Amino acid sequence: MSHTYSLDYVAQQASAKRTVLRTATARYFLSAAFAGALIALVLAVSMRLGQLFHSNGSPYYAIAYSAFFGTALVAIIVSKTELFTSNVMYMTLGKLTGRVSSGEMLASWSTVYFGNLAGILLFTVVWMQTGGLGDYPADHVASQIAAVKTGAPFMKIFWKGVLCNWIICLAVWLPMKLENEMAKIALVFLLVFAFFFSGFEHSIANMALFSLVVAHAPEALSFADIMHNMLPATLGNIVGGGIGVALLAFMLERHTLSTPAATAQKQADKLNPAIS
Repeated sequence: MSHTYSLDYVAQQASAKRTVLRTATARYFLSAAFAGALIALVLAVSMRLGQLFHSNGSPYYAIAYSAFFGTALVAIIVSKTELFTSNVMYMTLGKLTGRVSSGEMLASWSTVYFGNLAGILLFTVVWMQTGGLGDYPADHVASQIAAVKTGAPFMKIFWKGVLCNWIICLAVWLPMKLENEMAKIALVFLLVFAFFFSGFEHSIANMALFSLVVAHAPEALSFADIMHNMLPATLGNIVGGGIGVALLAFMLERHTLSTPAATAQKQADKLNPAIS
């Protein structure tokens, strides 16, 4: 089912997420951990794919690993698990529409953020028992990307984080307006390709990247290097998803929101359909 006007639907989803957070926090955290593991899995495969092209001298290795990474977001959307970057959009809209309090919004963000991290770390431990990324030369694609990400200036990382989650949340929001399932998947892949190929900063994907790099080459990154990237990337993701998509969508579509009375009537109509 498509949602030509998505605001009411997303606000209802935010309310549902709040309920799970409050009544089944462990399940909410586990959902986030599952999403984190999915991100780490797809990123690991993307890095193997990129390294295969790179080691054979192909200049197109970035296209290869960027094109595959959309698999992660599609899997998360289909499994309905919790990813921090899209959770920012949902819970910000929940706050703007009055379904979620500020405290609940922040609690959701933190629970999902650290749940994603837990899933990434667990996946990395298991992945390494299988041999990890295999042969890991000093110039491995993953290490090269990590070096660029941790060596960039703070504000450059921040703005890349803003653009990243603006695109990611659009990749969640826009497909709701489509009917065809293949069109939805294609749109997600194209938008994710846009952010990944551009080198924008996705805080959770960066967690997975740094985890994999440190697992293979512990000397490659220090904790300070990682935090230099993670702090501005996370803040940028919050701004990109919260303001760039959630606030903008609220301003454009708030006239479509159901009033409490209208929502109650819709529910009553479902339970007691009119007899013609």
